[in-house]
Amino acid sequence: MDILQQAGASALGSRFRRLAERLSLQAAEVYKHYELQVEPAWFPVLYALNQHGAASITELAGMTGQSHPFISKSVKQLQAAGLLKSVPSKADKRVNTLTLSEQGKALMPVLDRQVNDIGQALSVWLNDVSPDFLKALEKLENGLNNTSLIDLVTQRGRLPEGYRVVPFRQGDENAFYTLNKIWIERHFEMEDSDRAALLDPENYIVNKGGHILLMLAPDGSVCGTVALISMPKHTFELAKMSVSDAHQGRGLGFELGLAAISLARRLKAKRLFLESNRKLTPAIHLYEKLGFTEVTDSTPSPYSRCDIQMQLDLH
Repeated sequence: MDILQQAGASALGSRFRRLAERLSLQAAEVYKHYELQVEPAWFPVLYALNQHGAASITELAGMTGQSHPFISKSVKQLQAAGLLKSVPSKADKRVNTLTLSEQGKALMPVLDRQVNDIGQALSVWLNDVSPDFLKALEKLENGLNNTSLIDLVTQRGRLPEGYRVVPFRQGDENAFYTLNKIWIERHFEMEDSDRAALLDPENYIVNKGGHILLMLAPDGSVCGTVALISMPKHTFELAKMSVSDAHQGRGLGFELGLAAISLARRLKAKRLFLESNRKLTPAIHLYEKLGFTEVTDSTPSPYSRCDIQMQLDLH
């Protein structure tokens, strides 16, 4: 029994790791066959420099899609083996770039032949396994570049049956205004900043780079709202979160928060920020459950009711 196969998709990372270990061990044998004195882990750096010329560690990480620490480790090993050298950048003499040494360049004809031979052999084998394997792998890699596992898990849906989160649409203005007005006036008084956002959400929020998400009930009516208001430095303010009284107690506020966080990550935001009031104990607990922590060096707020600011670092 293969326990990882039995675990299905939940063990995908472990199965890829296991596959990488097997391929790496077998690749080492192939290198020996071609009399190449290199480690399989060095291949991405060698191949990138051979194809594109001098590059920095950051550029190599970008080209290969591997982490900065992993590339740094490979570079140190390659330099110790005499296969790389560091040279000043042509664009900026203060910056060093990496290039193949004479010893490294001497290996390239053999490496090219090996890459070609392995590529042809694996292409035939993969075609028998699954003709679209490489395309599927590329889609998987691109997909994970645009989202993350935590996003996939939280988007999976703990929503009660029939509920769904959708983007703000023209025609939803009245529901957005009404739900938030009811919530604000239950606890505080409407302020000028509230009216500006609620009376014209498209111009005040959406057209300024922000986003609004709505929770739809099973009958299609809007029963919850949340907004991401664009701020400087890759930051969004989480605001205007409300759930109608008739749909309370179903965890919809938490799901709206998760959806907003997921959207912020897809937008490459670095931080989420929010303002609240300490007397709203359930709301504060909700924000803490979502991962927000209190900001100690708070900035002036446009809302008189605000006495706590919180943030969530996304990257």
